[in-house]
Amino acid sequence: MPPPTATPVPLPEVCLRQKFAADVGACQTASAYDIRLVVDPDSATVTGQQEVRYTNAEGQPLSDLYLRLFPATPAYGGTMTVTDLLLNGTPVSSTVELEGTALRVPLEPPLDVGRMLTLSMAFTVEVPTTGVAGHGLFSYTDGVMALPTVYPVIPVYDDEGWNVDIAPMHSDDIYTDISAYDVEVTAPSDLTLIASGACLQPGEGVWSCNAGPMRDFVMILGERYQRAGELVDGVVVNSYFYPEHERSGRRALEIAADALVAFTDLFGEYPYAELDVVATPNWLGGMEYPGLVVIEDRLYPSGSRVEWLVAHEVAHQWWFGVVGNDQVDDPWLDEALTQYSTILYYEQVYGSDRANGILGDFALTHRDLIRAGRDRPVGLAAASYDSGLYWDVVYRKGALYFNALREAMGDEAFFDTLQAYYDRHRYQIATPESFLETVEDVAGDRYADLYEEWVLGESGG
Repeated sequence: MPPPTATPVPLPEVCLRQKFAADVGACQTASAYDIRLVVDPDSATVTGQQEVRYTNAEGQPLSDLYLRLFPATPAYGGTMTVTDLLLNGTPVSSTVELEGTALRVPLEPPLDVGRMLTLSMAFTVEVPTTGVAGHGLFSYTDGVMALPTVYPVIPVYDDEGWNVDIAPMHSDDIYTDISAYDVEVTAPSDLTLIASGACLQPGEGVWSCNAGPMRDFVMILGERYQRAGELVDGVVVNSYFYPEHERSGRRALEIAADALVAFTDLFGEYPYAELDVVATPNWLGGMEYPGLVVIEDRLYPSGSRVEWLVAHEVAHQWWFGVVGNDQVDDPWLDEALTQYSTILYYEQVYGSDRANGILGDFALTHRDLIRAGRDRPVGLAAASYDSGLYWDVVYRKGALYFNALREAMGDEAFFDTLQAYYDRHRYQIATPESFLETVEDVAGDRYADLYEEWVLGESGG
């Protein structure tokens, strides 16, 4: 792979790659967000105006609608206040629920299937600067303002109703349908803006971003970012880093590019025109967002763990970004598959011995769990595990399930299955049942015992 160019390639003007332009049709019945944000670093606040068009595609009339206020959740540690709420242009009352993290909007009369409504609102968000909660993923520290899901968002409605549960601190929390985003951001002109989708700067201190079909809109603003970029198979891959971390920042670019090539070959093509890797002052290690991943900046000086984290979070662009799932109730469906995909990256780049060594470490962890009487099924809800057990079972044991499935099926059938799973669920919500249906349709029903043993049972292997 050639080294990064001295002058980064131009940023794309549209979210989707040209060959996937027709995928915008996935947004025809999706929610459409028109958002105007003003970011004030001096007061660590974001103020916004939002209009969202929502179409009832749920199969039954809806008597209410929910908005999630993620900045107010314990893992974010900020606040979000919504005012001036209008339903189809008329003021409407609402109820704040779930400890201030959800807003219930009654619909009278109920919204019939296929009918659309428009909600408009103003909102104010306070971003934590000290005593930052969770993993520091939502914060303004060290000159970086990290702003995931900084707008009221409509959750998924499924057979459980509206999904508004507060996720445990160790779990991912975004469970949303594909939407279209038109976002204008006003912020100090000396900041660098990195966001989901594609962003242009039509004026000083103003950015215009379009993102969709995507599950979320996330933005990062920083005072000192440098950018290295490269065009990889029609995708602009970027790495944003601090000047003193240039070597590791450029290495992160190489890893992301290699991962993009590997996962495209193994699973199917990445549909978006841009993929960003951003160093931020979090302490989780890494986190995935649509079209954008963040890596803990403290890891850059030594380079420790950067490769694993970048490859893992890039794999989430397939498993979470394009193929969605309930990350609170079925976290294994994206995390275990993403963890195994990370091993596949190492296999593609370094060979099978390196991959087998990682699998061996995971198998040791699993045996230790069994000896300690702490083994659990892979397929439980996130709240069923404590923090340490969540990582050991969902990520490590979960990856062993996918390896066992590969060994039983053989490479051809296994990768045909993953490609079919990706293709069938593009921009959709996958479930454990729909994953199993894909396995059966591609390779037959001979592998249900592995699912029962690893995902549903008390032990495996």
